[in-house]
Amino acid sequence: MNKSSILVCTVIGSILVASIIALNIGNKPSKMPKGSPARTVQIFLEHVSGGNYDSAYNSLSIELKKACSSTDFAADSYNEKARYSRSTFKHLTTQLANLESVVLVEVIELEPAFPIGTSENSYQEKFNLVKENGNWKISQLQFPINCLTKSEIPNKSDD
Repeated sequence: MNKSSILVCTVIGSILVASIIALNIGNKPSKMPKGSPARTVQIFLEHVSGGNYDSAYNSLSIELKKACSSTDFAADSYNEKARYSRSTFKHLTTQLANLESVVLVEVIELEPAFPIGTSENSYQEKFNLVKENGNWKISQLQFPINCLTKSEIPNKSDD
C-alpha cells in the first residue's frame, strides 16, 4: 500500500469513529421529572449500570429490602451491570394508581459488531413502584433472581 492509500483509510476511519461518538453523545436520554416514578427508575438504572449498588439498593421498597439483602442485591446487580452499561433506556409509559405505579422502559443494548459498527437489541422491562414516605420506591424487579418476593416465587407441587 502506498502512503496516499494509508492516509485515505486513516481519514475515513477517523470520520467513522467521530460519527459514532457524535451519535452516541447526542443519544442521551432526558431526565424524567423530579419525584416521578419514571425518575426513580431512571436513577436506579444509572446506579446499577455505574456499579453504585448501595445507591441502587436505596431505590428499593422496604418490602423488597426484606426479601433481598444488600449483599444478594449487589451480587445480582454485578451481573446486570455489564448489560446495562452498554444500554440506553427509553421511558415508554407510566401507570399511576394511588400509591402504586408501573413504569415500562425499553432497554436498547448496543454491542460492537465485526468489523465496525454496532448491533442493537431491544426489549421491555417493567418496574413496579410504591410510594413510601413521599418517595417512589421500586417494589418489584425483573432481576435480581436472589431478590424475588414470596409472591413471585413459583409454587412447587408435590407431584
